[in-house]
Amino acid sequence: MKDVRKVGSSSETRDGRNKREIEKLREEFDRELLKELEAAEEAAGSGAKRETTAVNSGAIAEAAEEAAGTERAAETIAGTAGAGAAGMTDAGAAAEKEWSDLAPFTRSVIEVIRAIPEGRVMSYGQVAAAAGSPRGARQVVRILHTLSGKYGLPWQRVVNIRGEIALDENGGGSEQRDRLEAEGVEFGLSGRIDLGRYRHEPDAEREVQG
Repeated sequence: MKDVRKVGSSSETRDGRNKREIEKLREEFDRELLKELEAAEEAAGSGAKRETTAVNSGAIAEAAEEAAGTERAAETIAGTAGAGAAGMTDAGAAAEKEWSDLAPFTRSVIEVIRAIPEGRVMSYGQVAAAAGSPRGARQVVRILHTLSGKYGLPWQRVVNIRGEIALDENGGGSEQRDRLEAEGVEFGLSGRIDLGRYRHEPDAEREVQG
């Protein structure tokens, strides 16, 4: 009969070895699993960093592009403003030269007509005399015809010596009358203006102001 104690001892020894091997396998498994988890976590972290870097790079690129666009727009505006200012300066210089090239009498006529107030009139001869040439009524007619639009002259306020509109209806006579009536100037039954009432006297007004 076999010794029961030996058999039991042998069985216990095998069970102990099996338990140790199982624990060892578990420890190895846990270590491998831990390594895999750490590797996966590290990979995930690297991906997030790459995404963050990509987002930051995109934002930086957009900001740089916007800044460049703003700078280009500023340069364009500055260039346009500079060109506009230069153009205005050139236009002003050209207008000043053109004015200085006019004959002195022509400049004087323009200034006299510009000074006629609303609701008042002067005759062609009166304008010529005020401009320094009493015999220059025909020149006043020519100046009114050619330069009224260019210099914004109130051409309707110049009539003939009898207080009549010298232009015919097709030549602007109707428009001249309409403009004068809109300023409060009244016409008599004969189509004449009462010069004693509506005539502008530059010298007399200067004396009153003085």
